Amino acid sequence: MREINKKQSAVRHMAKLPASLTLAGLVATTPVLAETVKDTVLPAVNVDATRVDSAMPSDKSYNKATTSVGKMPTAKRDIPQSETTITQRLIADQGDATLKDAMRNVPGLTFNAGEGGRTGDNITIRGFAAGTDIYLDGVRDIGQYNRDLFNTDRVDALFGPSSMLFGRGSTGGLVNQVSKQPFAGKRTEVSGTIGSNRYQRATVDSNLMVGETAAMRLNAMIQKADGDRDGTEQNRWGVAPSLRLGIGEPTELTLSYYHLTEDNIPDYGVPYFQGKPIDVPQNRFYGLPDWDYEKNKADIGTAIVQHKLSSNVTLRNTLRYGKYHRDVWPTAPRLDITSTGGVLADKTTIIRNRPGREGTEKIFSNQFDLMGEFRTGDIKHQILAGLDYTGEKSKTYRWSHKDGAPTTTLGNPDPHPAMQTPVRLPGSDVNFDSNVVGIYAQDMVALTYQWKVLAGLRWDRFKGDYTTRNFNAKTNSWSSTDTARTDRIASYRTGVIYQPDGQQSYYATLGTSFNPSGEAYALDPRGTNTPPEKNRNLEIGTKLDLLDGDLSLRAAAFRITKTHERNTDPLKQDVYLLSGKRHTDGIDFGIAGRLTEKLEAFGNVTLMKSKIDSHIDSNSQGKEAANTPRYTIGGWTTYALGMGWKVGGGFDAKGKRYTGVTNTTELPAYVRWDAMVAYDKRDYSIQLNATNLLDKKYYEGLYAGHTVTGPGRGVQLTGSYRFN
Repeated sequence: MREINKKQSAVRHMAKLPASLTLAGLVATTPVLAETVKDTVLPAVNVDATRVDSAMPSDKSYNKATTSVGKMPTAKRDIPQSETTITQRLIADQGDATLKDAMRNVPGLTFNAGEGGRTGDNITIRGFAAGTDIYLDGVRDIGQYNRDLFNTDRVDALFGPSSMLFGRGSTGGLVNQVSKQPFAGKRTEVSGTIGSNRYQRATVDSNLMVGETAAMRLNAMIQKADGDRDGTEQNRWGVAPSLRLGIGEPTELTLSYYHLTEDNIPDYGVPYFQGKPIDVPQNRFYGLPDWDYEKNKADIGTAIVQHKLSSNVTLRNTLRYGKYHRDVWPTAPRLDITSTGGVLADKTTIIRNRPGREGTEKIFSNQFDLMGEFRTGDIKHQILAGLDYTGEKSKTYRWSHKDGAPTTTLGNPDPHPAMQTPVRLPGSDVNFDSNVVGIYAQDMVALTYQWKVLAGLRWDRFKGDYTTRNFNAKTNSWSSTDTARTDRIASYRTGVIYQPDGQQSYYATLGTSFNPSGEAYALDPRGTNTPPEKNRNLEIGTKLDLLDGDLSLRAAAFRITKTHERNTDPLKQDVYLLSGKRHTDGIDFGIAGRLTEKLEAFGNVTLMKSKIDSHIDSNSQGKEAANTPRYTIGGWTTYALGMGWKVGGGFDAKGKRYTGVTNTTELPAYVRWDAMVAYDKRDYSIQLNATNLLDKKYYEGLYAGHTVTGPGRGVQLTGSYRFN
């Protein structure tokens, strides 16, 4: 590793200020996430630098200087793009159990609710849909399920279009789950949690050596709990074994398998009235717990082989096969105010829509990457080049409740009405196959000690074949339509970085991405004649390392623009208009790390303003994009009291959001407060987490016809025991 010239700077002097003054300055600037490297630049090909070979959890801080979200381990200060990492320490302190819990820490991210569209973890980032932009160890995690953290080491997020790295999608950004890896050591941790709503959860994380350079790790989890609303349930279990061979050797092989099973009674929340969610008690459920269900399974196998040709060149191949199955039949409540003269009353009728669907997704992916360093004279190059292939298959069957479910009332819902066994009325049967080939290359050029230039280019070929069968109840017959489309498109990523010393990094970047018509396993006849949507991100920002690298700050200003957005043309039934255009302008700030030996903080502020610039519907033009609040603010702080005791707390705040581009229905702004207290000794720990301390009613998941409330006040007590 080559040391950077350590010029004394204003930032360096700031790091020597008393902690109280530093903290005051940080609060005044309201920062958020980033983390970078210390005074040395780590070689980008040194993959072992990010591995855990001695202890767990891997992150004992909220600050992580490197990330692998850009396909290879890289110092964050060398990434000319906004990013953040939810470390294992932050996940543990907050008591997070699901990916959704952890993603509340991601700035600019909001949640969508399911109905006729995607289920499971469905998110929006910076105002753009990102449900298909969730990754597992750098490979697209295509399943529609509720992801658990029992096998997750950390969660990385990268903001802005990134098709040069990952292919289609990633307009607003992406989320990457990093799995726990076997390490050179012996360690086991067993944890159990009990809490509100009959919450029961147990996990085990065990690592042992099976040879001088081989280790295996087993993570497992089981959970049983009631939901926050009467009649709902959240039950799951999972197991994830992994084997790592050749630790510390030139050639290393990692084999892993992940399985998760869910058996839930889903909650589809409440409908809207006069542009806002109906105001009913938190625990009121309009579903049918005897008949509603959500059953998900995920099975994912991965093989990663890595070979160091030399100290400067590494080859890596990642092979993945995944199969996901979902079977969900929920109740989506809708209002019928005609029964009470157009006003809301306890006797107002609630219609129980029951859109059912069952589907299977399969993915086969192979990624081959070359990472290396070389010099041309005094100029240093860090290169990434690769080729990937991904084949995806999706089969979805949709139906409805024949003859309909019994209605109920707003004020006194009957969860157990007298009804016959529901009969499925067929709706549609959809099959989608895609084959994607991508080739890419990127070069980080260090022109001097202070100046770096990044340039990357990718070419994709996306081919989708789509077959849909629709059922006609009147004729009791099926009709079939076959469609197909192939797109070939290039994406780029550029950036300039100025680093006057080892603490400061300033950058400007421009990157692109694309969204083909068949991206989300949907391709109708119009879509076959419609080219991809295009996206562009322009961003400037800074990343600072203070207090000898213990604390990282980040700030950025960005504009993301989507052009060629698909709109329906009423005069042309065979093609979409690519006349839509919208953008999101924003600034965000972040903080992560240790302020003093006892005080640690993680926080973020994102201020956004979205606008529909062009739309075929004149009522939408000039309005704000759906599910894009003007602000998302979050923070979490812990303080070590001594003698093994620690206290912490934080909040999550979001501005109001609209459910559609006409801006007629909205979810109100909210602030949620959480807290924790923990006692930790060498071999065991006890931790109490309290969420939504003020029992604030807020709405988290958003859909056009209904919204799902966030969890009410809850308490969870966790005990953990560690041994070798």
